[in-house]
Parts: sequence; structure tokens; C-alpha cells
Amino acid sequence: MKHVLSSLGEARLLDRIYARLKRQHLPALVLGPGDDAGLLKVAPGKILVATHDDLAEGAHFETRWTDFRRLGRKLLRVNLSDLAAMGDVKPLAVLATAAFPASAPERWFRDFLDGLSADCRLFKTALLGGNLVRSSRLFFGLTALGEANPSGILRRSGAKPGDLLYGVGPLGLAGRGLAALRRRAKDPAGVTAFWEPEPQFRAARLLARSRLATALIDNSDGLSRSAWEIARASGTSFRLDLSHAPVAGNPDAGEDYGLLFSVPPPRLARLKAVLPAAYPLGAVSKRGARALSAHGGYDPFAAKAPHAL
Repeated sequence: MKHVLSSLGEARLLDRIYARLKRQHLPALVLGPGDDAGLLKVAPGKILVATHDDLAEGAHFETRWTDFRRLGRKLLRVNLSDLAAMGDVKPLAVLATAAFPASAPERWFRDFLDGLSADCRLFKTALLGGNLVRSSRLFFGLTALGEANPSGILRRSGAKPGDLLYGVGPLGLAGRGLAALRRRAKDPAGVTAFWEPEPQFRAARLLARSRLATALIDNSDGLSRSAWEIARASGTSFRLDLSHAPVAGNPDAGEDYGLLFSVPPPRLARLKAVLPAAYPLGAVSKRGARALSAHGGYDPFAAKAPHAL
């Protein structure tokens, strides 16, 4: 039973977490892990931005091909991507939940903690605490907290008929990487895109501060699904055109974590000057008599989702 979590026990596992995180020095952090709750400062006049996402065995990863260090990094990054998708948001702190079987190898826990804490340092985000629990299957959850000026928030619901749809970040690359992982094939760029998506903080900040975008969402569940979410929230419809987009694989496979946004045509020249990496993806139109329905993209409860494992 050596080198499995049951041989260590919760107290020793928590000691390892506290030892790893006791040297966090970030302006917003008042008190980190070790008490019943963490303490965080929010600057005067700012609003708190909160999100939560999970990674579950069987739905998002399988142990036979998982790198647990990269899994820890991904858990943080997918949640930071949700913060970035709200506009000009600064990440502050996260709360994490990790559920392991008692028979899980100790290295899974160690590698997961290594990856999560390394990327917390990289993104200057405090790990306030969370929960460690025994479970029959692996499950990881994370709540991310950020701060923003109220004027810096961009929502999904602002798209207007006549706006253009633009994107930034990869399209289909992560889905290609997942396929490679499942086949044990080599695709370094795709595998990196799957495990280490880049939260688009800079692009979102530019869109918000320059007043360029009317609606914004992170493209995590596939392009068609993301466009549908903007259209549903905005009371509009949409048309996609990928002829000038950097498509690397199936854009509806999900896991890309780029940004999709709408921009009025008069702002297009300024968009190209401020964010030259942005590419066209289609247009927003009026909603017709037929109700808009979801199509494509990732649905966790669908019988056959594009990136279901």
C-alpha cells in the first residue's frame, strides 16, 4: 500500500498543501489555506467576479492518458478563461476541490498540486483553500474570483443585428489534441492546446477598454454552441463563415477557450489596429420567425457530444 493516498491520510496530505502554499505573497491575499475560510481584499469601487468549473473523470479526462500536472494547470486555466470572458477582469484567487480514490497513487496528488500551484504563481492568483475528499472516481472543481470596474464588464447579451462576429485564439486545435491523446499519437501543438489553454486576458481587456465589443463569450463548448449562446442572450440569430478563420480541426469539438465576440462594422478598423490577431467568423442577424435552436458544440448531457470520452 506504499505510495497510495490511503497510506498518507488526510492530515499529511493537507500538510503538503499548506507547506506548498504558505509563501503566497499577493496584494489581495489576507489569509490563505489553514483556517476555516480564506480572506481576500477587493479594491474600493471594484466588483467581485466569480465563476466555477469542474473536470470529471470520464467526461473530461481518462487516467490512462492523463498528465496530472497538466490537469492541475488546465483546471485553473479553464476557470480563468471564464473570468477573461467577462471583459477587463483581474484574477485574484481560487478555491479548489480535489476528489481522489483512496487507492490513487500518491504521485497523482503530488503532480496535480504541482501543476495547480505553478500556474497560480504564473497568473498571480492566490489559492485561498478548498476541499480534499475521498471519492470512487476522480473529480476536480475550482471557483475563481476576480475584480473589475463595473464599466469594464462585457456580457453575452449585447450583440445587435448587423454586428460582425470575430474571434481570437485557436479553433479546433484542442479537439485535435484530445483525439491524439486518445490514440496515443503525437501532436505536440494540439496536446498543449488541450492541456494548457491560454486565458485571453489581454484580448478581453483591450476589447473592454477600447469599447470595441458588444458581446463576449469564451469559446469553450465549440464555436456553433458559443455563437448560439450569444444569439440566445441577445435575442438575435447568426451566420458563421470560417473561410478566413485559422481552423486547425473541428471548431465544434470544444476545449479551445479562445474568445468569440461581436463588433459593429464602424469599429472594425479600430479592432484591427488594437487586436490584429482577431479573425472574422460571421455576422449577427435578426431572429426570424423560427425559434433559434442549439446545434453543434459540446453538451454534457447529449448522447454523443463531439468531445465526449
